[in-house]
Amino acid sequence: MTDGLVAARSDLPAALRGRRDPFAPLHENPLAALLRDPRHPGSASAAVPTGGAPLPVTRYADGRDRVNLGTGNYLGLAGDRRVVESATEALRRYGTSASGSRVLNGTTRLHLQLEEELADLYGTEAAVLTSSGVNANVALLSTICTPDDVLLVDAHVHASLHAAAAASRGQVVRWSHNDLESLASRLQQLDPRAGAVVVVDGVYSMTGELAPLREITDLCARHGARLVVDEAHGLGVLGDGGRGAGEELGVLDDVDAVTIALSKSLASVGGAIMTTRAAADGIRAAAMPYVFSAANDPASVAAALTAVRIMRAEPERISRLQDNCALLRRVLTDAGARPIEGRGAVVAVPTGSDEATGAAWRTAFDNGVYTNAVAYPAVPRGRGVLRLTVMATHNEAQLRAAGELVAAAVRAAQGEHGDGVDDRRSVA
Repeated sequence: MTDGLVAARSDLPAALRGRRDPFAPLHENPLAALLRDPRHPGSASAAVPTGGAPLPVTRYADGRDRVNLGTGNYLGLAGDRRVVESATEALRRYGTSASGSRVLNGTTRLHLQLEEELADLYGTEAAVLTSSGVNANVALLSTICTPDDVLLVDAHVHASLHAAAAASRGQVVRWSHNDLESLASRLQQLDPRAGAVVVVDGVYSMTGELAPLREITDLCARHGARLVVDEAHGLGVLGDGGRGAGEELGVLDDVDAVTIALSKSLASVGGAIMTTRAAADGIRAAAMPYVFSAANDPASVAAALTAVRIMRAEPERISRLQDNCALLRRVLTDAGARPIEGRGAVVAVPTGSDEATGAAWRTAFDNGVYTNAVAYPAVPRGRGVLRLTVMATHNEAQLRAAGELVAAAVRAAQGEHGDGVDDRRSVA
């Protein structure tokens, strides 16, 4: 193709010939090409089909059982009999789909009950249920701010928050990851009349790092800024009640809105926003992901509702998960593969180059451990990780064996590809 023109391509409709192909970025995406080639070392990031529920030992499509360190099923509830039975009962009663948005025919009693219980869990006036965690962030950030206001977004927040901020009418200003001086400087430079919203992850999804929320809430109070915290990876993991980094660090009451994903600890699919009643009403009236998207299917709502109740009734699951996370970190460190410092259920082991990351993933996978390989562009070049995620239902033997296998895989891959990782503090 010359200068992006499509004149020479006979497979295109006649009307397109002579024009640049607007689909070219899709056709020529190097990451897509990587994922299409299962022989490439980086193919670790391709989806691997499973043959069962995401349990501590999961059966994969090749028929092999592996220790599963690559799922967000943090509390181990995705295969819990009570959660499965509640989803099954909702399926029988309400059918497979709500078949309409919440503002039309898509609201059931289950939707209202889940919103009430999530609001009660977080101590807020209201909660708004959305069809995904991504949509929770888009629904919130796209409906706040005027063009004269500013969203101050940590540079390493989840991709959905970056997309959501871009959908806002406000100006988007990024600040250096977890850098309080960077945030303070940007707050000081704002027009004193401008509305300001600081946006962070409570637990960063690629590294398990926590946001310094105590200091951030102090800065917000000093500068009159609102604070939004995504607790997708904190819910069910941190805090005595499992409410995330805000609870763990004692600042939950200083957060103006919390967003979550139901697909991690709550063993379902969907998202939610916990905030004031007035803000919730505004979201319901104006947010595209709420007004124009089909409501969560009743079975997934019932599953999440039961999972919330189990989490609150069985806090020992949270403490067991925290103990398991600490154990895996110790095993990896003792075996020569010290993970990035963090306190969430995400344990990130630095690998280095894309080639080393892919090779480490493949060795661990072949030896019976499933992980997530994270390479460029999800992280900077040369800063890849194996991302391990822990469940409350893993046992000590599984974590010790898996941790040692992963560490051996990482050491071997780095030796083969000549990689070393100097800065283990942050990769995202």
